[in-house]
Amino acid sequence: MVEKDNQPIVACFLYFTNSDAVLLEWIVSNPDYRDKDRKKAIELLIATAENVCKDSGKKYMFSIGRNKYLIETHKKLGWVVDENSSKELIKKI
Repeated sequence: MVEKDNQPIVACFLYFTNSDAVLLEWIVSNPDYRDKDRKKAIELLIATAENVCKDSGKKYMFSIGRNKYLIETHKKLGWVVDENSSKELIKKI
């Protein structure tokens, strides 16, 4: 989580596996936070998550996104973005 003056700005979940991969998901932001450094906070969150994963010996990170800004932020930070859209597969059992 990234905070400023004890106010949460953005947060995410990291799902560690028993493989070399970590899933970065559920990036959420405080809808009441309107300062101009919001985008920097998101970049800091993702970059810090990357460092946590590296420090844990992980080699790959995976995320799924639809939000245009988050996708552009990932690209800016060196992530590879597959231009072919994926489909969610769901089965009620």
